[in-house]
Amino acid sequence: MYKVPTKHKTKIVSELKAFLPIINGLISKGKTSTEEDARIILNDLLHSVLGYNKFNELKTEVVSKNGRVDYVVKLTDGPLAKKADKFDFVIEAKACYVELSQTVIDQTLTYCNNLAIEHFFITNAREWHLYSVISKKGKPPVANLIHKLSLSSTTNLDDLAEQFYLFSKAAYLNGDWKKVSDVKSVTKIEDVVAVLLCDKTLKLVARELSTDKVKVSEESIKEIFESNLLKQWVGECNKRLLAKLNEKPKRENTKLVADNSTAGSIANDTNNDSDVGNTEMDSIENDKVA
Repeated sequence: MYKVPTKHKTKIVSELKAFLPIINGLISKGKTSTEEDARIILNDLLHSVLGYNKFNELKTEVVSKNGRVDYVVKLTDGPLAKKADKFDFVIEAKACYVELSQTVIDQTLTYCNNLAIEHFFITNAREWHLYSVISKKGKPPVANLIHKLSLSSTTNLDDLAEQFYLFSKAAYLNGDWKKVSDVKSVTKIEDVVAVLLCDKTLKLVARELSTDKVKVSEESIKEIFESNLLKQWVGECNKRLLAKLNEKPKRENTKLVADNSTAGSIANDTNNDSDVGNTEMDSIENDKVA
């Protein structure tokens, strides 16, 4: 969905080597750590690893209708740089032990709505979640998760750098947030499950796995999908989409085409008969004249 430029990946890998031990130390403190502890680390993470200028691009404790926002990002370059009353996105920080729950998401979404902002991410220094704000006419805005990462999930720095890049200034300015968001919007789990369970897919897989000696049934493929590969997701299936995918071609349309074809044939035959009759009448008239 997005490609990490080599120079950014190299920088992130290099900087994470220094920051990961600090984050792990914060994790080890458990509930004795504070939000202030996390924000001290975040200031340097955002600046040194992710490329935001902490002196003039990260505005802290910005007053909103519903409270104070931890960070409001106003970049010095990019599409909103010359619009004084527009901000790029919001960052909400929590203490390292605090879960990034729905309450935190809703809180940050409220800030975004008040400030007319389309993106935000929430973090406790250990976990990072990136969201886009989806607004539809007549409905309240919702937060759509487009990427998440745990800096404590692996020690593979290359892998972490690939994932962490998406939170960077470069990724935002490159339009990678929108690219990922667009792909996410058309690849929802419930829709993918529906496509995998539709008759056309089952038939295709069964045909590909069948041999001259063994015929694999569509039912057996469906059983494998539902009981194994998609077991935890079957309940999420978009049943409306599945029904639509399994719709048979409407016979009425076929019958109508056939009827029109028959009617056209009859009309042509009638015209041909008329032409023959006209030819015969012309012949008779010519004989009379002679």
